Amino acid sequence: MTHTTSPRKDWVNIIFLAVTPLMAGPVLVTYSIYNGVSLWMPMLFLILYSLVGLSICAGYHRYFSHKSYECHPIVQVFYAVFGAMAAQNTILRWSSEHRRHHAHTESDWDPYSISRGFWWAHIVWIFYDTVSVEGYSNVRDLQKNPIIQFQERWCKVLLIVVGFGLPTAIGALFGDPIAGLLWGGFLRIVFVHHSTFFVNSLAHTFGSRAYDADATARDNWFVALLTLGEGYHSFHHRFPSDFRNGVRWYHWDPSKWFIGFLSFVGLASKLRTMSKPVIEHARMHVMIKQIEEKMQNTNPTLESRIRAQILRVREALDKELIAWNAMTKARRDGLSDAWKEARATYHDSLKQAQLEWRSLMECKQLDV
Repeated sequence: MTHTTSPRKDWVNIIFLAVTPLMAGPVLVTYSIYNGVSLWMPMLFLILYSLVGLSICAGYHRYFSHKSYECHPIVQVFYAVFGAMAAQNTILRWSSEHRRHHAHTESDWDPYSISRGFWWAHIVWIFYDTVSVEGYSNVRDLQKNPIIQFQERWCKVLLIVVGFGLPTAIGALFGDPIAGLLWGGFLRIVFVHHSTFFVNSLAHTFGSRAYDADATARDNWFVALLTLGEGYHSFHHRFPSDFRNGVRWYHWDPSKWFIGFLSFVGLASKLRTMSKPVIEHARMHVMIKQIEEKMQNTNPTLESRIRAQILRVREALDKELIAWNAMTKARRDGLSDAWKEARATYHDSLKQAQLEWRSLMECKQLDV
């Protein structure tokens, strides 16, 4: 199967990605030295960065690409307009490439595969027009959306008129349209670009493989800080349909909180989440694999003991998950008696899994 046509350089992207940092760096610094900096300038940058970032993270990514929740058309319009300001292509193109990334992670079919190197995954892949021979076949559900169809036609106009025109107009209200363009236009675009790119590069290189030890995706708090929550990438790749990326209460995930707010005010619904036992099941298996990898220098007797305990832990965790699924199915089917029986079985299996896990930790403590 051939996944792309012969790649050719996309000079529009190359020039744009070269010019914007120049405008956001040397030109902005020089202009600020001669004209000064007022509070409204960084505030304009931060506000537009947040609005555009939410449109990419909560909109392009979690809503359009993964359908992890449903939202009102007015929210979709917000995502379409401010998402176009990010200069990251249309919803259709972005979602199609991202779905291919998840379907073929780290393979030749992955458009920004980390296996081709850090810088390829970060930015170099954008320098080439690698259009899939499948076209938009993996986003046919999105092609039926009139808001997406409108954005597909007018994305470049929205980028120019709103992406650059809006900050320029706001700057004019403060008496300095050029500063508005530089801070709210070019600087904001560069930060949105590279923070998003870090998800494909940094979050596939540095961090914790907390939920899948075999995948390159990692949880990276620094990337999460820059991207409004997208840095918890190990969790996301393991559970892509979950509307959250930062699953812990203390995880920095403004996109999750924004979606939760939309749900609270009635503008979002059907928020999809993975159950806590399933999440913990994945995390525990990663920890078990890490223990196994560290047993190379363990004496044979202790290694045999630990491996036997690991086997018991795996069996207990699997039984716990089976019991959880049976309990949730009985509740979903409205079978009260079956649910009570399944709940009792689940709690028993949970206690057994916890007991076996404590025994494993005690064995591990002996590994000196």
